[in-house]
Amino acid sequence: MFTITYKNESFICTETISIVEAAKIQTAKIPYGCNGGGCGICKMRVVKGQYKLTDAAAKALSEEEKKNGHVFLCQTYPLSDLQLELIGKQPTF
Repeated sequence: MFTITYKNESFICTETISIVEAAKIQTAKIPYGCNGGGCGICKMRVVKGQYKLTDAAAKALSEEEKKNGHVFLCQTYPLSDLQLELIGKQPTF
């Protein structure tokens, strides 16, 4: 089990479930939309930690985005504790 930290909130996720799915189960305030990697609402930057992307997410992100730690949380699985940072405007909940 890994700890995912976003803003001042943390929740637990395993490597067998996407970050968005874990957040939904634990009612963590993570922005998401389609849950399929197409809308981009859950796009964030991993500031710290290791993760794996689905093939679809890896193809949808540019090399520059991947180099900068950009991910779609609905298509990302943690391999360690992660610290996340929002890209763009702050969502309202």
